[in-house]
Amino acid sequence: MSDSGTFTADDEESANASTKRRTLQPYPAMLAYWDKDELCRFVNNAGLEWFNQKSESVIGKMSIRDFVGQDLYNENRYYIRSALSGHPHVFERSLKAVDKREISAVVTFIPDTNKGETVGFYSHVADVGHLKKNSDARLADEKELLRAIIDIQEKERSQISEILRDNVNQLLVYVNLMMQGKKDNPEQGAFSEDMKLAIHQAVLELNKLSNQLYPSALSLLGLLPSIENLISNYRQHGAPDISFYCNEPQIEELSHKDKLSVYRIVQDFIGLILNRRKSSYIITELSYRDFCLMIRIVYNGEGPTIDHRSDEFRDIRSRIDYYSGKIREFHREDEKVFIAHLVFHPQD
Repeated sequence: MSDSGTFTADDEESANASTKRRTLQPYPAMLAYWDKDELCRFVNNAGLEWFNQKSESVIGKMSIRDFVGQDLYNENRYYIRSALSGHPHVFERSLKAVDKREISAVVTFIPDTNKGETVGFYSHVADVGHLKKNSDARLADEKELLRAIIDIQEKERSQISEILRDNVNQLLVYVNLMMQGKKDNPEQGAFSEDMKLAIHQAVLELNKLSNQLYPSALSLLGLLPSIENLISNYRQHGAPDISFYCNEPQIEELSHKDKLSVYRIVQDFIGLILNRRKSSYIITELSYRDFCLMIRIVYNGEGPTIDHRSDEFRDIRSRIDYYSGKIREFHREDEKVFIAHLVFHPQD
């Protein structure tokens, strides 16, 4: 204020600066401004606290490299140089606080331009650790729900499979007794060859259906032999040429539940193809390395596209979501390609 009692331009600038300091200093996120020589021109209290610095040692004196440390500077050097070239950036970064805890942060760099020239940039660093924790907790709850749904489905399939196997066994016992009775009493006649063939075929079909419901061989023989057996059951007159490739036996180190999920994805997707398309071939490949699995299924033919609203496809997606996976589908000339990526956790 001047001696005459009126506000001057200097008074207004001083008041604005004072208001700016009161507004920005208590702000919980780090705010800073760095000039074109990467020298600090402003930093609020949050930034000083995060990096254990004092204002008088930083503003106008310290470079961003010295302020954050060589390692963190190297991690962000590309973004710093790019911001000073006029390009804004938003990215995530983990920071070490003074108390050695990890801070999950979202970092924003905004270039400051004057007459087309970049003269510095603003940096805004916000701690989003609480959001990440909430997100992780929500993801854990979603995975727990998916696991429960998958387990219920498998339990139901297993129970139906056991009932079918019991029925098959009872049928075999009955047939054996009847045949023994015919043998002991020739006067009662004998089973015709057609009847024997029909009974044999019925037993095979029941066993095949039972195995489709729950692959009992999975725990005895492993994933790869079980998929081979699954595909061999699909091979019949008029069916597509179905092939399976996997040259990575370490996949058998997965847990039984994980192998069952892989088996189900392959089984359900091949079933969708056979039910909706007239394909002449289906190629299935598994690639596994460092707990990451890729399922690749290539097929051709005419007919409706795979119905993503079907129960089978929803089951496929649920299993892939459970393993934090992704699905890709695309055309390649006359072929269609389905690729699923799954991430497994090492066994304790």
